[in-house]
Amino acid sequence: MVKEHYSDAVNCALSEYITPAKFRTVLFEQHKQPGGITEVPVEITLSKETVKKLSFRVSCDGMLYGFARIKPLIREKFGAEAVKIYINDWEVKFILVFELENEKEKAFYIKQEEVIELLENCCRVPQQQSLK
Repeated sequence: MVKEHYSDAVNCALSEYITPAKFRTVLFEQHKQPGGITEVPVEITLSKETVKKLSFRVSCDGMLYGFARIKPLIREKFGAEAVKIYINDWEVKFILVFELENEKEKAFYIKQEEVIELLENCCRVPQQQSLK
């Protein structure tokens, strides 16, 4: 079921905004720390089914944290600074939400495969190294 709040969201490729080369994970203990000057904090919520498709361990709540080096891109595309980015697994689809400084949000539907590609190929903390 799609939430009414994001009923105006459209499909897009995750790579239009975040690529593995511009994304890194951090531990829960580090996610409240400020990132680099061009980084935006990212919170990712995954379902158990998606977690099973990854080659590394994820906490039992399915949460991952990171930073994306995309501040200039967001400013250019939306005319505002991004405060935080959320990638949420709704089981039937994923939603990418940009929380902007002007208290607005921009939401897009993205594919599970793209999220897996991002997480498998980004710079991950040592605790998330591949189990395979």
